[in-house]
Amino acid sequence: MNRTALVTGLAAAAIFAADQIHTLRSRTAELLREAREAPVRVAQLERRIAQLDDELASARAELEADDRVERLAQRLSVVSSRIERSDCEIAEQDARMDSWERLWSGLAPRDIDGRLTRLHALVDEREERLEELDERSQRLDSESRARLAELHSRVAPLVERDVERMWRELVAPVVQLAGDATVGSGVLLESTPSGEHNWKTHVLTSWHVVRDIYGSPQRTSDPVPVTIYAYDGSTRNESALMVAYDIALDVALLELQLDERLEHGARLASRERLTEIATFDAIYAVGCPLGNDPIPTPGEIASTTHVVDGVRYWMLSAPTYIGNSGGGIFDARTHELIGIFSKIYTHGAARSTIVPHMGLATPMPDIYDWMEHAGCASRIGGIKPRLEAASAKQ
Repeated sequence: MNRTALVTGLAAAAIFAADQIHTLRSRTAELLREAREAPVRVAQLERRIAQLDDELASARAELEADDRVERLAQRLSVVSSRIERSDCEIAEQDARMDSWERLWSGLAPRDIDGRLTRLHALVDEREERLEELDERSQRLDSESRARLAELHSRVAPLVERDVERMWRELVAPVVQLAGDATVGSGVLLESTPSGEHNWKTHVLTSWHVVRDIYGSPQRTSDPVPVTIYAYDGSTRNESALMVAYDIALDVALLELQLDERLEHGARLASRERLTEIATFDAIYAVGCPLGNDPIPTPGEIASTTHVVDGVRYWMLSAPTYIGNSGGGIFDARTHELIGIFSKIYTHGAARSTIVPHMGLATPMPDIYDWMEHAGCASRIGGIKPRLEAASAKQ
């Protein structure tokens, strides 16, 4: 039984071995066939590979070409946008050029010459204006300096009272005019030269003072007694003759009968200064009340528009009394004569009471007008130029 199995196994092994041999022979034949066919296939494959390489190179070239095209497209887009902006700028420039051409076509050479002529005239006018402004500034500077000096002269007396100077400029020019039964005041003006060695001195006063001394309006050729006062209390008696008078204005101008120059005379305020006089301005009223020596009393301008019987007066708050008539009203700061005291208010009919702080003065502007109209302004030598210059400005 074992032998049968062995024979069977051997037979099976022989069959398997025969089958394997057949398979190997078939595979060997196939390998030989393939070995004969391999060079041809290799050549085909090499040709195919070469073809694929060509196609790959072509594809690469196409890809590279497409990339350049894209970059060129981008650059072309940028250039196109720039061209569009340039076109817009060119259009704007063309519009400007058209505007300039229209403007130029509207301007004929004659029009241009006319405009240039007007421009030259305008420049010349501006230059003249600048010259005027320069002259005006220089004039204003000069006036400001003069004004500053004047203000200094006004303030200085308030800062430090120079009693002797105040007496010289406020009290010394005031004189007493006296008759047998009346007394009044007057104001010496600055002496002016008359001839080689002679001098003239005039006195301003109120007409009613001289009238009362005369006792009659017809005795205007008679001399008027004048008492002049010195700082030490001494006096000198002189006389004066009538030069001119105005009854309505209540003012009179006398001339002393002496040839020498008097040391003290009132300085007259200019018209320009007088236009500045206003209520509350400080003043001194200086006169000889009740026959006393000249007495200064301080006060203020109470009104510059007070009218009595159609005549304008300045009302004063400075205490005054009978005998102050014809005396001076002086600016408290500059010590210039600004008015002549005329009358004083009284209260009551049966028994009058004097109101000493309600005096009335004739303003110097009205006196200046009268002097010029009467032709006696020229007799006041040092005052004449100021009066004429001031009158010319009115």
